[in-house]
Amino acid sequence: MSSFSQQSFTKVVIWGFPLHTHTHSYIHAGWVKGFKHLGYETHWFDDNNYPRDFDYSHTLFITEGYADANIPIESSSIYFVHIARTPEKYIGKVARFIEIRYLVDGIIDCNYNYVLDKTKCEKISESTYDEKLRDNGGIAKHHAAPQPMDYECIYTCWATDLLPHEIVEESIYQPREKKIYWFGSANHMNTKEIAIFYQECIKNGIEFIANDPWRNPLPFNVVEEYTKRSVMSPDFRTSGDPNKIAIGETGTCHKQIGYIACRLLKAISYGHLGITNSRHAYELLEKKVIYNSDERQLFYDAAYQLKNYNLIKEQMRIVREKHTYLNRIQDLLTALAK
Repeated sequence: MSSFSQQSFTKVVIWGFPLHTHTHSYIHAGWVKGFKHLGYETHWFDDNNYPRDFDYSHTLFITEGYADANIPIESSSIYFVHIARTPEKYIGKVARFIEIRYLVDGIIDCNYNYVLDKTKCEKISESTYDEKLRDNGGIAKHHAAPQPMDYECIYTCWATDLLPHEIVEESIYQPREKKIYWFGSANHMNTKEIAIFYQECIKNGIEFIANDPWRNPLPFNVVEEYTKRSVMSPDFRTSGDPNKIAIGETGTCHKQIGYIACRLLKAISYGHLGITNSRHAYELLEKKVIYNSDERQLFYDAAYQLKNYNLIKEQMRIVREKHTYLNRIQDLLTALAK
């Protein structure tokens, strides 16, 4: 632990969604695993399951705006809040409040309406930028008539669920099945980009087996095991007009706005060739992954490189060194030290 973190907080509380109840619960699990590995006293509570007699003072909280109804507000504690729908809940009442926003070019949905201008930010790492805000105009409901409000936010992306020592090159050589085991609510039946890739799989005798985590949540080790069995494990971002989407459907234009998903980082950490249709993910990973915005051609580009073990090792090195929750935790601590 850094001396700064020891002086600022004595424990960490992830206040969020219980595991498997929400897709963001897997992000909360990543924070918990990372902080525990670093030796911090770490707890995971939620709005319906938390101790009333717990000492919440001098705590570093990480939470989410749809999961913080009952979070204790402590004047000595630090709060990182993803989708901070009500910054005024924290501003002036806690030791430090920092919102966590998506690392995207811009976003318009039911929660947010902002454009990321990196010239106004301080760069913390390739994955994280810090900005001092002067109003709440980035929050969708206040965008048209923002209220003056001084607070801080960081723009970042998530990470693999593996720790650096768990990202091992032996997994590269694991026998693969002529199947793709797909874990995600977006699949070949409801997402055109995946459907295009799926058609090439069928033409080449590759079975595509999908599992929706909302309907059938599975433990981390099961997802990892079946992903490793897959012949390949691509990442797809969906496309659409970000100015014409329905409210709440930001996921339909990830390809345009530059949303960085953890799917690609996880796949690489499990020993797979990194494959994506996202230019932003390609650039974040130092242009060392297989990228094509044309999902049909992406299949063949990837198939050609599947046994390029040196490239996979290089991708794994990048993820191991820069894209685990230990890296994201360091970014949080760096933001706090400013």
